[in-house]
Amino acid sequence: MQEYYSFSSTEYLTDPEALEAVGSRGRRVMELASLGAPISPGFLMLNDTLNRIAADEKGVFDMLQDPIADMEQTYGKQFDDPDNPLLIKVVESPMLNMVNTFSTIHNIGLSEQTVEGFASYVGQQFAYHEFGNVFANIAEMELLSEGVPAARKKALEKAKSAFADAARQKDSKKAVVTAIEKNRSVFPDEVFTDCYEQLRYVLKLYHQLFQINQSSSDSAILVQTMVFGNFGKESLFGTFSTRDIITGESGISGEFFEGAFDETAIKGKPIAKIAPKYKSALDKIGSELEKHFREIRRVRFTVEQGKLWVIDQNDVVNKSAQAELKTLLDLHKKKVIDDKYIIETVKPGRLSEILHPALDLGSVKGFGTAEGGIAGSVGAAIGRVFFDTDELIKAYRMAVQKDEDANFILAMPSTFAEDVKAIEVATGVLASEGGYASHAPVVARSLGKVALVYPGIEWGDHQMKIGKKIVKQGDYITLNVPYYEDPTIYFGSGELTKPSPEGSGLLEFLAICEKHITPDFDVHCNGDQPKDALLARKFNAHGIGLCRTEHMFFAADRILKFRTMIITANREDREKALAELKKFQVKDFYELLKIMDGLPVTIRLLDAPLHEFLPHTRESMDEFIKYFRKIYPKVTEAEVRARCDLLKEFNPMLGHRGIRVAISYPEIYNMQVEALFEAAYKLKSEKMNPKPEIMIPLIMSETEMKTIRNGKRIEGKAIVGIKEIEERVKKKFKGGSLDYKVGTMIELPAAALNADQIARYAEFFSFGTNDLTQTTCGLSRDDFNGFFSDYNEFDLLEANPFKILGPQVKELIKIAAERGRLTRPDISMGLCGEHGAEPENIVYVREAGLNYTSCSPYGIPIAKHAVAKMNVAAEAAAGAAASA
Repeated sequence: MQEYYSFSSTEYLTDPEALEAVGSRGRRVMELASLGAPISPGFLMLNDTLNRIAADEKGVFDMLQDPIADMEQTYGKQFDDPDNPLLIKVVESPMLNMVNTFSTIHNIGLSEQTVEGFASYVGQQFAYHEFGNVFANIAEMELLSEGVPAARKKALEKAKSAFADAARQKDSKKAVVTAIEKNRSVFPDEVFTDCYEQLRYVLKLYHQLFQINQSSSDSAILVQTMVFGNFGKESLFGTFSTRDIITGESGISGEFFEGAFDETAIKGKPIAKIAPKYKSALDKIGSELEKHFREIRRVRFTVEQGKLWVIDQNDVVNKSAQAELKTLLDLHKKKVIDDKYIIETVKPGRLSEILHPALDLGSVKGFGTAEGGIAGSVGAAIGRVFFDTDELIKAYRMAVQKDEDANFILAMPSTFAEDVKAIEVATGVLASEGGYASHAPVVARSLGKVALVYPGIEWGDHQMKIGKKIVKQGDYITLNVPYYEDPTIYFGSGELTKPSPEGSGLLEFLAICEKHITPDFDVHCNGDQPKDALLARKFNAHGIGLCRTEHMFFAADRILKFRTMIITANREDREKALAELKKFQVKDFYELLKIMDGLPVTIRLLDAPLHEFLPHTRESMDEFIKYFRKIYPKVTEAEVRARCDLLKEFNPMLGHRGIRVAISYPEIYNMQVEALFEAAYKLKSEKMNPKPEIMIPLIMSETEMKTIRNGKRIEGKAIVGIKEIEERVKKKFKGGSLDYKVGTMIELPAAALNADQIARYAEFFSFGTNDLTQTTCGLSRDDFNGFFSDYNEFDLLEANPFKILGPQVKELIKIAAERGRLTRPDISMGLCGEHGAEPENIVYVREAGLNYTSCSPYGIPIAKHAVAKMNVAAEAAAGAAASA
């Protein structure tokens, strides 16, 4: 192996063994040279060479002559020329790509003989500033050495301070000359007068430091020509990224600084305004770098007296998810990368970021912050804080009417069903109780809003205290909830970039994924509103896997009617209220089925406990009492309150909800089923192809399922079955047969274990893994995070079971799937809990034999990507096996 390896835009290494020996920086510079970039020339000295020549004064000079001559020839300057000297920098090139390495020593070659020649081009102030820093940096490096005697250490510290201070003076020449006179004895005289001796002294220091630092013991040395953007006429410095790091728009993006050494001296100009001859060269460099590295790169360059030089290039850590994706898509179009590469390279969480606003970090500089918490729904949100749903809604309406800022953030200890309307109009929600699978994050994910659970918030009257910061109602905060980093609350109003699936590259990426998704396993959408269905169609979901009908009743024009229905005294009054609500339900179902024409739409009949619909605040209770007594004036206010109180339960999650409500009040499900069939038959009459699927929630046994499906009559009472209702509506519309299914949500261990019997009456299973996790593990999703950190600290749980399916829940899914298929081989099965968009869960549910996963609209791209990635891996494995 050679002692050194020279490099330039036409000379570079390709031998793998030699590339390994020149270290990480060496490999980067060789990579840049191999692309034909106009890099300033230099050479790499191997570690063995440095060890050999460190104590050999003659050997140093013999070794340095040829590589420096190569640099001189390429660059057109002489190393020790008193009129126009070539200056160099010395850098550590470690074997590993380390962040912390020994400092770079710049401008070696500035001596008492050459500094004036350099000053004639760059000015005396700059020249002597750099001259003084050469000795300050040498002193600083020597201070890092072990065993420096106390007297020597004191002298070095004094010299370092003197040279650094002198470099900063207005008259840097006078100050640096004085500093040399006072500190000349600190270094050998040749360090001030002889360029080669100065270089030898620096190399010797690097050698000493490498010996005492284990991580640097095998490092190589990079020696490279210095270039200057303030070197007379037609000189400049610039920096650019190979494309816009926020939007991903192709074409270089950056600034240049005329007559400047770096970006600190003057205000920059847009790179688009640089001279055309440089712009075209930089465009080409940017394009080649993207093709080679397959990502956005940041480049620093200098033009010195009309000659373009690339200083270095590296990756861009703060690029947006959209920019990253659009880069890969452009490379895919150019056939630089294939489907497999782009599918395997994209990180799932980055897709989620594309669908949510991104924070401009520069806009929140200097803001107070509170870091940490649980990411409920990723993205960034800015708004005025409100602590009450009704007050937020009122402020929102006023802001819209007055054309004022209508960005609000709902902040509460925890949210309930009646707070959905506030989350819907807010930009984000901040809670202190619960976790990833609690109410606020679940609703936020379904609506595409930002959610953060930040434990430890102290709540007061129209204010909250986060750490030492008090935030009052109406104050601005900014929530930043990224996928791969810790969330942050900024106290103040930042700036956002607005998301859009169109133009972001997301739809094009999903089209690539779709090529690798087969009909045997696909992605459905959890959606309750037409906008959810439209988004599902846009993301090519193959159906709606869960429509939570309880969400439909919280609209302002329905909630009071629904509450009235709940507390009426008899069935006749309930049916009267339900008749009014039915008109809304027909419209709801009609719109969803129409949008999803030809695809299955799974409608879950009312599941939530009835008390969740009742007022939770004094203001909403007063409003309801007024409404109810207008209809039933003989009922007193006290009686209304008493009826509401009677519906409260000690454990509502396992109480009067789901099918249990249908057994007690069959008229509620009757109305929903009738509305669904009316909507479906209306669409059939319009030559459309609706495919409704009726899901019965919270089933324990086959007898419950049989009763709801087929109906049951006892003395004085009757439950009308779904089948009978469908026949009745069919006659009304005089329609042909309707393609519909009846199934259930498997969310109780009893249902999972009894799946073979339930499958006699269920044509599909949908696994509700939120409640299945709660009932299997005995965990409350709203309270779990209060002690999850303790369990995590002692490694008692590998992951959050409300995010990653636990082993016991997995086993129940597998048992239910196997038993269900034994009874009904063609049964359709899917997962529709909040676990549905997690790639790790998707792999398992497919292995367990399910046909689809269903998730919130904004989770569809992540789930689609996960399925495609799973299939691409299987395709590669099959190909490898076939060729073996």
